[in-house]
Amino acid sequence: MTEIRLNPELPPRFFECDNEDLTPEERSWSGKVFIRETPAPDTDNGAVYAVYRLDASTGSGPTRYGVFTDLEQARKKARDVGDLKPIMEFF
Repeated sequence: MTEIRLNPELPPRFFECDNEDLTPEERSWSGKVFIRETPAPDTDNGAVYAVYRLDASTGSGPTRYGVFTDLEQARKKARDVGDLKPIMEFF
């Protein structure tokens, strides 16, 4: 089963740099799924959960696979994403 991290400590500029310019530390995230919680005062639980994976499907940073108002829904999506084969090899 794929490990899914909630609010992991990520390298600086992780979301902004081009994939070709990733450092070895940033490349270590290749294929790993994680969830970031963001405050959202207008939702029932006060937060939204975005599911990400660094998988080279975009030119820079990780791919966002969805945003959810329920953590369990985000975890389910993250498990599904974790089971996907990489879109392309890039490291």
